[in-house]
Amino acid sequence: MVNSFIQPSDLKTLKLKHVEIVNNTHTYLRLTLPATKSHDKPIVTLQPAVRVYRALTKYHRLQDNANPNPNPNDYLFLPQHKDRAYAARVLAHYFNFVMAETGLKHGAQGQPRSLYSLRHSSITFRLLYGHGIDVLTLARNARTSVDMINRHYASTFTAEQNIGILQSRRPQARFGA
Repeated sequence: MVNSFIQPSDLKTLKLKHVEIVNNTHTYLRLTLPATKSHDKPIVTLQPAVRVYRALTKYHRLQDNANPNPNPNDYLFLPQHKDRAYAARVLAHYFNFVMAETGLKHGAQGQPRSLYSLRHSSITFRLLYGHGIDVLTLARNARTSVDMINRHYASTFTAEQNIGILQSRRPQARFGA
């Protein structure tokens, strides 16, 4: 989730047929998820999501006696559980277990972490570390609004955190030479 911007509810509905590996100038996953609210456009992931996807599908093939032709309608996460509400609860349980075992169940301000924290991290990391990322592109890719990003994800940012971007200049076009 940290590399894909998806919502926790997407975990239970994401099927193999919704995922495409794109190898162009950049390598990423194109996630063509079922429509949610008023959002129906594909999500593109960061490159590390490709490695995670490949590892997960390889694991599933090994569990399924190396079936070389997985069913495109198989779920990506916990495909053995046909009850998808139950699968979502299992994923949340796994996440909570890892957070508790590592002492990371609560954030720096004491707020409890949930699977949704991974989406929050995904968007926040792009705001912090994405070189010149514009909020509109990020909002559309994450299937949210610019207002939601401003109110919830960027609300604690200061101008000093992006002083390099604020002071940057576009290269001057050179005429004649």
